[in-house]
Amino acid sequence: MVALGLLGALVATVGGAMYLITRPASQGPNALETVVQLDANNGRVLATVPNDTHGSALATGDGSVWEISYGDGTLLKIDNTTRAVVGHFRVPGNAPPVGVAVGPEAVWVTTAFGEESLERFDPKTGRWQPPTRLASGLEGVAYGMGAVWVADKDDDLVFRVDPATDIVTARIPVGEGPEGIAVGAGAVWVANAVGKSVSRIDTGSATVTATIGLTSVPSAIAGGENAVWVVSEAGNRLIRIDPATDAEDGVDFGIGPSAVAARGQSVWVAEGASGHVSRIDAESLKALATMSVAGTVDGIATDGHSVWLTSHVLSDPPAAESALPRGGTLRVAVPIWEPSELASSTAKDDALDPQVSGGTLDSSEILRRCLVRTLTSHVGMNYREGGAVLRPDLALGLPNQSADGLTWTFRIRPGLNYAPPLQRTEITAADFIRSLQRDARLAQSTTYSVITGYDAYAHGGGNPTSISGLEAPDRYTLVVHLDHVATDLPARFALPESGPIPPSPVDLNAPFGVATGHDSGYGRFLVSSGPYMIEGSAEVDFSQPATQLQPTSGFDPGRTLVLVRNPSWRPALDHLRPAYLGRLQFAMGMSDDKAAELLDGGLADLILHGAPPPQVMPWLIQKFDANPRLGQVQVNERDFQRAIEMNLAIPPFDDVHVRRAVNYILDKRALIDAHGGGRTGAIMSHYNIDSLEDGALSGYRPYGTPDDMGSIELAMNEMKQSRYDPARSGMCSASVCKHVLAATIPMGTTLFPRLYGGFPHLGALITGDLSKIGITLDVESTRAISDQTGNPAARIPLDLTLGIGVNWMSASSAFSTDFSSQAVSGSLVGATSDQLRAWGYSVASVPNIDSRIDECMLSSERQNQCWIALDVYVMEKLVPMAPYLTENVIDVVPKRVVHYSFDQSSDEAALDQIAVAG
Repeated sequence: MVALGLLGALVATVGGAMYLITRPASQGPNALETVVQLDANNGRVLATVPNDTHGSALATGDGSVWEISYGDGTLLKIDNTTRAVVGHFRVPGNAPPVGVAVGPEAVWVTTAFGEESLERFDPKTGRWQPPTRLASGLEGVAYGMGAVWVADKDDDLVFRVDPATDIVTARIPVGEGPEGIAVGAGAVWVANAVGKSVSRIDTGSATVTATIGLTSVPSAIAGGENAVWVVSEAGNRLIRIDPATDAEDGVDFGIGPSAVAARGQSVWVAEGASGHVSRIDAESLKALATMSVAGTVDGIATDGHSVWLTSHVLSDPPAAESALPRGGTLRVAVPIWEPSELASSTAKDDALDPQVSGGTLDSSEILRRCLVRTLTSHVGMNYREGGAVLRPDLALGLPNQSADGLTWTFRIRPGLNYAPPLQRTEITAADFIRSLQRDARLAQSTTYSVITGYDAYAHGGGNPTSISGLEAPDRYTLVVHLDHVATDLPARFALPESGPIPPSPVDLNAPFGVATGHDSGYGRFLVSSGPYMIEGSAEVDFSQPATQLQPTSGFDPGRTLVLVRNPSWRPALDHLRPAYLGRLQFAMGMSDDKAAELLDGGLADLILHGAPPPQVMPWLIQKFDANPRLGQVQVNERDFQRAIEMNLAIPPFDDVHVRRAVNYILDKRALIDAHGGGRTGAIMSHYNIDSLEDGALSGYRPYGTPDDMGSIELAMNEMKQSRYDPARSGMCSASVCKHVLAATIPMGTTLFPRLYGGFPHLGALITGDLSKIGITLDVESTRAISDQTGNPAARIPLDLTLGIGVNWMSASSAFSTDFSSQAVSGSLVGATSDQLRAWGYSVASVPNIDSRIDECMLSSERQNQCWIALDVYVMEKLVPMAPYLTENVIDVVPKRVVHYSFDQSSDEAALDQIAVAG
C-alpha cells in the first residue's frame, strides 16, 4: 500500500494488479479537503471532488452524496453523476452536525446539543424544515423500514420518528452510550460505544430483542444484506453479526479501523488515521483490495455502484512572511507574579528549567517558542488560526502507533544540532530518554506515567538504571512502550519537559547528560535546540565538573534574561517558528505600574504576565484605545476558566436539581464586570475550554439566561424538583442548605485583587446569588482552605473560584484529572463507596463516568468529537460545576511591533511570531 501526494496519484491493488490513477493536483486550500469516489467493484478511483469543508460523515441517496462537516457546521450536496458540489447549506443553530441520513423525501441531520436536535432538509426546495425536538446529546441517525431512527447517547435511548409527521412514535432504551445506528437485515442495529455492545431493535414492536456483547468499543456500524458489520478502532477489529442467530465473529483488522459501509454483499472498511480503505470479502473477512489516499479518512458511504469517502490532509503551517523585518531587539517587561518561577519576587534556581520548574505561562512561552524544540509542537497562533493543531517538530512526522496501541515510534529529523557550545552535537533519540528520565527522577511528573517503567524509575523501585519503556534502536528512532492505551501521547510530547538534553561531553553515561549535577536548576546552563539561546551560552565549559561550572552571563534569575540567535538553528528545518527577532531582552521583577510606565515611555515593547486578567494597567489600555496611532490592544482567550465546583457527596449538592439551580441563578455578567469588564474574560457555559474543541461549543448555553444575568424563575423551577425543597417553593429550605462552607482563592497581589477585590469579591457576589434560592454560604478566603479545595478528604462543599485548565493540548488531560476514579478531586466524581466511607461522607455513592472517559481515551479519529459529547453530558447529566467565565490575555502592543500573534499552547504572546521595526 502506497500513499502518494494528495490527488496527485492514488493507488489501488485488486487481485494482485496495481492501478495508478494520476491527475493534476489541485492548488490552494480546496486541495486539502476532498470527497473521493471509488468503483465499488474494483476499488479504482473514479473521481475526487474538492470542497472547502472538512467532511465528517457521508450518506447517499436519490442520485446524490450528502456530506456533513462537524467542524464547519455544514451540509454539502454532491451530484454523483457530474461529481461536483451542487449545494452548500449551513446547518441551522449553533450545534455541530453529528449524523446524516437520506430518505425518500428528506435528508436528516442530527446535532450535538439542544432539544431541537433533529434537522430536516428538503432537497426539492433546498430549504430546512422546522426541526424535531428530541433531546440534547444525539449521535447517529439512519433511515429505513419507513422510519427515522436516532441514537441519543446521553440518555441511552433510540428514538423512532415518523417521517411523514415528524412525531416521535417510540423511545427505546438500549445499551450505554449509543452512537452508530444502521438499518439492515430486517432490523435496526445500534452500536453502544460506552457499553461495548450492539442492540438489535425489532422495527415493528420498537423493542430490543437482543444485546450482543463486544470485547472492545464499537466505532461504527453498517447493515448489509445478510450480515451486520462493526469496526472497533480501539480493538483493531472487524466484526460480523449474523442476524439469523445474533452471533458475532470477527478478525483483527489493520490499525484503527474507524468507519464501515455496506450494501448488499459489498463491504468497505476505512482505517481513518492512515487513509487506508479496504474492500472486504463478506465470507472470509479478508481484504480483497486496499487503497490509500493521502491524509485521513473520516466518513465512508456506498450506493452499491460507488464508494464515497472524505479525505483530509493537514495543511502546512503558515510560511514566514518575507515582507516582515528580521532582526531587531524585543524589550519585554515581566512583572512580579509569585506563582512563576521566572517572575517571582525571590530569585529561584529552577527558573527556565524545563523539567524541575514545570514551566508557568511566561517561562513556558520562552521555552516553547525560543529555546526548546520538542518532538511535536504547535504553531504560535490562536486556535482559530490553527494554533491548537498538533504538528511534528523535531520529529519527521506524527508518530506511528502499533496495532495494540501500546507502542509509539517517533522518527527524528536528522541533521539538527544544538546551540553553542555543543554546536557539533546532533540531536538524537537518546536525548529524549535523558529528558524523560530527569523529568521522572527529579520532577516526578505524572504526565508520562503511562510509559512502561516510568514510575518505577521515578521512585527508584528496584533501582532501575533507565526507563524500561523507552528505547532508541538507532540515532533517529525513539520507541515508546505504554502500560495502557493513551491516544493523546503525541500531545504530551509537545511539552517542554520532554525536550532533548544533549549528552555530557566528558561522561556519555551521565543519566541526565549536561543537566547532570544541576538538580536544583538547569535553566542557567540550558543548551538550546530552538531558534534562540541564552546570551553567553557559548562560553559555558561543560568539560568542567558541574559544581565548578560557570552559568551563562545572559540570565540573572529574577532580574534579567537576554536571548540571542542560535547559529545552529536553520529556518528551513523549523516550519513552526519564523523567529523574526534578532534579540530578546527581558527585565523581570518590577511592579505592574513600572511595567506599564516602561511600555508607555517607549522603553518596553511587550508586557509578559501569566497572572489572571487584567495583565496590564487599565490606564494604559485606555490610552491606546483612545489613540490608535500608539498601537493596538490585543485580547485573546486563554485556556483557563473559572467555575463553582460542587461536592456531589455533600448535601444538598448530592441532588442534581440543586446543582442545576446553582447554574441558573448565577449572574455571570456581574462576575465578568467584577473581574474588570468584558476585556478580561468571556461568559463560559461548559466545562472544557474552547480551544481544545475548536469552538464547537462556543454557542452552547445549557443554562442560558437573559443577558447571562441569572434567572430566579428558572432556578426556582429547578429547585422545586429537589428533595431539599419539600414545600416546592423554589427555595432550598432544608437545614443542609444553610451555612454551607465555601472556599475562594485568597486576595493575592496581582492587578485583579488590587483593583477589583480579587477572588474574595467574586465569592461575595456568588454568595448573594445563591441566597436567592435559599442557600446561604460561610465563605473562607484563606490560603489554608484554598490549598485543600481539591482534596476529597477535606470535605469542602463548594469551591467558588475553581480554576480549570489543561496540562497539555488535549481534553484528556482535563477530564482524566477532574472526573476519573484514578484521580478523585473536589467534585468527588468517581469516588468508590469505600473511599467515601474512609473520608467520612454519609452518602453511599456518587456518579462515575470512567467508562465514558475510557471510550474517548481509546478513540483516535473521533477523539475530539467524543470529548465534546462528554462535555455536553457532564454539563447536563452530571452537573458537578457551574462555569462562569473564561479568562483573557490582554496585550498592549506599541506601534514598534509590526507583527503580533497569540500562542494558544502557552497562553501568551507568541515570541517567535513578533517582528519589530527599526
